[in-house]
Amino acid sequence: MPTKNKKSSNHYQEKQGLPVFLQIILFILTLGIWYLFKQHQLELQKRENIRSLLPQINAALKAIDQKQNLALYFSNFDAQALRNAQADLLQAIPRDYKNCGLDTTENELIYRFISSHEKLNEIRSAYNRRFVQTEIAKYKAYLSTLDSYPLSMDQMKAVVCDEDNNLVIAGAGTGKTTTISAKIAYILEKELALPEQLLVISFTNSAVEEMFDRTATFLNHDEQVKQITFRTFNSFGNMVSRYCSQFPKKMAFEGKDYMAKVFLQEEFDRLFLTDADFQQKAINFIAFFARPPRDEFDFKTGSDFIRHEKSFCNVSLNDIHCKSKEEVLIANFFYLHQVEFEYESLYPMEREDRNPDFQSYQPDFFLPGYGIYHEHYGIDENGEVPDWFKSSPPFQTAKEQYHHGMQWKDSIHQKYGSTLIKTYSFQNRNNTLLRSLKTQLTAHGVVLEKRPGEEVLAKIKKTDHYEDFMGLVYTFLSLMKSNNASVASLKAKSTDQRFSVFLDVFGPLHQSYEQELSRTSSIDYNDMVNHAADFIQNGEFPKAYKYILVDEFQDMSLGRYGLIKALKKANPGSKLYAVGDDWQSIFRFTGSDISIITEFSKHFGVTAENTVLQTYRFNDEILALTSGFIQTNPSQLQKELTSPFKAVLPAFELLPVAAGGNIAELTLRKWDVLNITLSKIALNHPKATVFLIGRYHHNAPPDLRELQKAFKNLKIAYHTAHACKGLTCDVAILLDLDAGIYGFPSEVADDPILNNLLHEGETFENAEERRLFYVALTRARHQVYLMYNPQNQSKFLEEIIDSYNLGNNTTEHVKCPKCDGRMIERESVKGKFLGCSNYPHCKQVLRSVQKVV
Repeated sequence: MPTKNKKSSNHYQEKQGLPVFLQIILFILTLGIWYLFKQHQLELQKRENIRSLLPQINAALKAIDQKQNLALYFSNFDAQALRNAQADLLQAIPRDYKNCGLDTTENELIYRFISSHEKLNEIRSAYNRRFVQTEIAKYKAYLSTLDSYPLSMDQMKAVVCDEDNNLVIAGAGTGKTTTISAKIAYILEKELALPEQLLVISFTNSAVEEMFDRTATFLNHDEQVKQITFRTFNSFGNMVSRYCSQFPKKMAFEGKDYMAKVFLQEEFDRLFLTDADFQQKAINFIAFFARPPRDEFDFKTGSDFIRHEKSFCNVSLNDIHCKSKEEVLIANFFYLHQVEFEYESLYPMEREDRNPDFQSYQPDFFLPGYGIYHEHYGIDENGEVPDWFKSSPPFQTAKEQYHHGMQWKDSIHQKYGSTLIKTYSFQNRNNTLLRSLKTQLTAHGVVLEKRPGEEVLAKIKKTDHYEDFMGLVYTFLSLMKSNNASVASLKAKSTDQRFSVFLDVFGPLHQSYEQELSRTSSIDYNDMVNHAADFIQNGEFPKAYKYILVDEFQDMSLGRYGLIKALKKANPGSKLYAVGDDWQSIFRFTGSDISIITEFSKHFGVTAENTVLQTYRFNDEILALTSGFIQTNPSQLQKELTSPFKAVLPAFELLPVAAGGNIAELTLRKWDVLNITLSKIALNHPKATVFLIGRYHHNAPPDLRELQKAFKNLKIAYHTAHACKGLTCDVAILLDLDAGIYGFPSEVADDPILNNLLHEGETFENAEERRLFYVALTRARHQVYLMYNPQNQSKFLEEIIDSYNLGNNTTEHVKCPKCDGRMIERESVKGKFLGCSNYPHCKQVLRSVQKVV
């Protein structure tokens, strides 16, 4: 009985368990079928959704294709507009669209749409290359008839290219004005904009007038040219400010630079005499920081050092001509503390103590009131001398010879019982020179009393340093205001001692300047541009321009850059067309920042860059020399200009003018050289235009009218290097290519303090002056004559003589064995001899000529 019941129970459990298992399986199967059904429904729905997008995708592709129909340039702004307009459509397409059961045609359509967006930049670039070629062919006949000379292919490419931002780098004499005027004509001919939607802007009235005249000629003097806005930056800023200001202000100092400079000079004098703190800071800068620091150890050769030194006037406040900048600092310290001194006076000693290696002994300084001698030695902390120092037998090294001299001087002072104090070059480098000098003087009982301010000011105003400093103040003021900087912000980030000392003096002068503007309810040109940018930025100026065309773009400042950016932001679809040449950026003193053109795309975004490099101004010899000269600075944009003209006569000739005598005698010698040169020019180039070009206005020949009368068939005119930019002549004569603070290069214009206001300060020595020299060299079509003092010639002239062997066909050059200068024929009571061109820095003399191989 129990057994039977057990079997029945097992059988019952089996019957009960099997349906549960089946139910689970059935449930899973049902769930799976339901899931597959739902998935199928979703796939069907996804497919339908994708298919519903196909008309939009077709339309989107047509919109992309429409941008490639060779009607218009496909700009980045157009591409971005397409991306924005089609972003939602692109997002609506699932990533796995290929697995949705679409047919091949549908998949290919979607793939093309997605691929078009992924490769839009590549598509745009390829299309624009085709467009430019097609457009040139289409408009070649039209563009060729605009000017008496047909546009070059480079110019036509630059004209038809129509990116959001367009930079055209055009070399000297390549037709920048023609290119920009042709662009205007092309815009109107193609109806890309109405005349009133064009803003054409440049930096000078003459440049604006030339563009207007050229454009009017290209448009056959059609009335629409008068509807185009042609303005200088200042004029445009004034127009905007007057329109937007309820109470327009007048121009500060009547808009005249010289009046602003006079005001700053008067304020300097007033503050110097009434503010003791300002007086001390001004004296500190002018006496001890006037010259940019340059360590003797930084130079590679003695010739480099001497060239640098010759560019500056090492004269102390009390008119002592010293051999080095460091000696000037010492002389100024003595003068400012009323310590009487003699510079390089002979040391009295017996004949047997004289050392033939050192000729006569002349200590650097002697304080007669105390019987103290002072030597300043050019060594570093380790006793090393600069690498370019040279030695002569029996010494093996320059260091050995220099230290021998130091020891000999010590022995002389010990023998004669005289007091000797010493300072060293390394002390100047670590800013302890004057502190050490003061400590030693005090220890020897030297009384130091400050000289009265009135007396110091009178001396300062007689020196070159005063004019240099006031020029630096005005240039710095223009740069600072143009760049919307402040004294406080500059002080906060300053790490340079000389710059900090300068700001201590500049700050009160700047404050006085701004107070004067406020008192007279005036604004200067920089305010005008900056205010205009603010008005446009705030939407207060209603007019929008479709094209902003800027000539001479290399002269752009950060303030003017801000104005252009504001105009672009006010009308995002507007196009910027900039034409310039970084090699001719020469207006840093007005605020121009060369980095704005050399780093154009960083400032403005996507850019189409074109070059116009065939010059029609000068011949191949002028081109070769000047291109090599300017590109010595690696920061300049590297480019290869070409010229269709071959030089018939030597393109460059040297005109040495012997130094010596008084000013009247020197002027007479220059007259003779000019007279001979102009006679030669009249013979080779009858009725030629001749430019006499100097670095400053004072370089103009005083007898210019007499020269013009003597050579009536020649058109003779004088221009400064800045003023001749944009002008062309047949022959140029560059005057006074000498070294010195007001030589060429001018050391006033290139003060590194200005680099603190530039986007990227220029570290290459005399970078701006090099560009200015390039401008002067590239004015002439046929020949350039270079007038100079052989005993004090410009380092730029020395560079091109060395690099291009100028004059080697007519003169025999002898290299100085001591400093690598040039040995020049001189004459004394003993007869003719060869003396170093670097005299008095180098006193090497040769009695016989040693030709350099």
